[in-house]
Amino acid sequence: MRKLLIHILLFMSVVAAHAQTAPISGKIVDADSQKPLDYVTVHLQSAKVPVFTDEAGQYIIRKYTLSDTVTFTLLGYTPVIKPVKELLKNGTISLDRQSYAIQEIVVRPKENPAYRIVRAAAKNKDKYLPENQSAIQFGTYTLMKGSILEREATDKKKGFSKRYAPYLDSLTLGDQPSRTASLPIFQAETVKETYFTRDPRKSKEILKASKVVGVGIERESQIAQLLNAQAEHFSLNQNWMRMFDKDFVSPIANQWASYYDYDLEDSVETPTGKVYRLKILPKRSQDLTFEGTMWIADGSFALRRIELKINKDVALNFVQGLQIVQAWDETNPSLLPISSKRKFQITGLPGTDVRLFVESVTTYTNLVMGQPKPEEFFDITHQISDSALKYKENYWQSVRPQAFSPEEQKRVESIAQINKLPEIQSAVKLIRVVVEGHMPLNDKFEWGPVFGTYVFNKVEGHRFQFGGRTTQEFHPNWILNGYLAYGTKDKSFKSLFNIRYVANRAQWTEWGVSYLNDVGPAGMDLNNARMNSLFFSAFRWGKMNFPYQQERVQMWAEREWFPGFRQRVTFRRTNFKPVFDTRPMGGEKDGSKFVGFTTTDVSLNLQFSPDRKMLIRHYEKIPISNSNAPLIGLELSAGLNGVMNSDLAYQEVSMYVEQRVRAGIFGYGRYYLRGGKTFTRVPLPLLQVPVGNETPFFILHGYNLMPFFSFATDEYVSLRYDHHFEGAFSITNRLPLLKKTKMILVAGGAALYGRLSDKNKPSEALDSPIHENFRSLGKDPYAEVNVGFKNIFQVFRVDLVHRLTYRELDAPLWGVRMSVSVNP
Repeated sequence: MRKLLIHILLFMSVVAAHAQTAPISGKIVDADSQKPLDYVTVHLQSAKVPVFTDEAGQYIIRKYTLSDTVTFTLLGYTPVIKPVKELLKNGTISLDRQSYAIQEIVVRPKENPAYRIVRAAAKNKDKYLPENQSAIQFGTYTLMKGSILEREATDKKKGFSKRYAPYLDSLTLGDQPSRTASLPIFQAETVKETYFTRDPRKSKEILKASKVVGVGIERESQIAQLLNAQAEHFSLNQNWMRMFDKDFVSPIANQWASYYDYDLEDSVETPTGKVYRLKILPKRSQDLTFEGTMWIADGSFALRRIELKINKDVALNFVQGLQIVQAWDETNPSLLPISSKRKFQITGLPGTDVRLFVESVTTYTNLVMGQPKPEEFFDITHQISDSALKYKENYWQSVRPQAFSPEEQKRVESIAQINKLPEIQSAVKLIRVVVEGHMPLNDKFEWGPVFGTYVFNKVEGHRFQFGGRTTQEFHPNWILNGYLAYGTKDKSFKSLFNIRYVANRAQWTEWGVSYLNDVGPAGMDLNNARMNSLFFSAFRWGKMNFPYQQERVQMWAEREWFPGFRQRVTFRRTNFKPVFDTRPMGGEKDGSKFVGFTTTDVSLNLQFSPDRKMLIRHYEKIPISNSNAPLIGLELSAGLNGVMNSDLAYQEVSMYVEQRVRAGIFGYGRYYLRGGKTFTRVPLPLLQVPVGNETPFFILHGYNLMPFFSFATDEYVSLRYDHHFEGAFSITNRLPLLKKTKMILVAGGAALYGRLSDKNKPSEALDSPIHENFRSLGKDPYAEVNVGFKNIFQVFRVDLVHRLTYRELDAPLWGVRMSVSVNP
């Protein structure tokens, strides 16, 4: 009898434990129409943050106690409170619509009654921006998922192959509850802390933790940073919201009357007061605006809930179906939403009918106000925790607002299996070669630049090269790269070897040494690792202009003293030896400008780029999000005569400014202003040589219809402007045929004004055919204009370029140039 009692008690405890751990799930519908309601707030009494229903009205709660209660709320509907025990029996909830007559509103003569509400919301919105608070901090958890969608085709041969069938998932995309087959390709989680202070105005983001699983993702740290940028906090209380490198107009922006119209649809009573429901209507469908519905609280005129979607006529090119839903807590509705949801599709990629679906949900937690941080806390504006990528699964279970569903867990397992497929591994390697120019041979070494493996020119003949660079697995701080090459015509070996030590990546600090012995065009830095490897190798093909054999030893140190301000000091010794006939160029008196010589010089480079979020890679730190703040640079160089057998002394200065400028409804532009001067008489390789272009690729920091080495200057000023038309003023949005292409119009031009002073001009005329393209700029500037099309991510761009001046150059007056890049 005693054993039987023990077994009964054990059985009851197991049943009770199962009852408390089995998930609560159900569906929420409109009581009248029985249609499912999405993004309903489902708040468990003991939970810190609520969960929300999906597009099919479904919800699920995994952690609870039997004594808990659950509140179901949606603006416009009467709240419902249910105990957990009742929901375990029946989780379906019907919500009743709640509305009141709107005749209580005072209507001004000849004015839309919604305008008064929007005007007040626009006037008060600055109060509700976190960055305008005296001191505020909050945390965010973002879950981002990406999937390839099944093609909408009746032909089964065009669907997912049987090879991927075991990994398929399903998604609800639109207003209908039907689901679409999908193939998961990535799932990422990020945990961040954000800080703002008003006096002085400072901000800081700390990436506390990141976990990324994805098809072809090999370098999780870089992907984590990119996703961190995409998951950054944005507020509809701002006038402009930056998404996809574009500025969208908020429905309550100060300029709302120029972009939006509104209808006052309803008003509802809530425990905190009356809330107005307004329909958002763009005045022009092509503008970067939204349509949808927003709820604004009476009195405070703060946003309480907003549902937005982008109009199909907005030229987002490959992006469609963009939707944003944000909901605020009734108890603290003004500052931060409790949740922000964003989803969109990438479709219409050239030559394919693949559709990529991306959705992200950000949950806001741990709001703290009135506890300012010391000013030095904000010295680093974007910080990544050292342990961000090291957290185990038990940590993620503790920070997730709710546990992963079986479907989400299956996504993680499916992605791991897809990564093992041979075709996926081959595709990843090919993409890396095209984008980075290097191919991994093992975990510690990458072969490259691949495009420089073989070239042919008149100086070297057939040039064969092998090189590479070390990875983070070789050493996290020491970085080695270089190559060894051989030319069949000049029968000589060339080499490059760099050794770098990166002491601090957050506040970038590095030093290094290098040795170079190679041949290349005069005026070109043959150790320029930051230039695109494909474009750089183009200079070595065919006729090499004014080639010099260069032997160089250099040392450098670089330091980021505070966010955005970097300093680099370089000391180098170079021996130049011409590999061409110098007699026609200089004559006996000034032949020193072209014959062999040695220099020892020191240079100081200063660069200031405020408010730019940076991507920290193993070997460099580059911007990953655009800012309207300028990038300013200054470089000073001086030759030291007599030091280490140096043959000359010289002084040189150059300065550059780059900036993105907003042009409102006309889109945006970027300008690149640069100028420089060499104060002394110098040989040819030390002159300022404008970057020409004889390749089919479009370049922004050069001249696309100028032959290589057409000019040399010792003082110059250059300006390039590149404009991206958007909204109603883009011709691609007005002409029906162009509108269907979903392309964006770009236009711009470049001008170069400069001269070669008498002290640096050759004494004899350049009558030799092999030197006919080397000249000084005349009174007229070099000028070219371009017009073309691009897509939203600027992955592919095509421009028609026309040269306006110097029509006698040995190059066509018209040309087509293309570019492939993520975000130039």
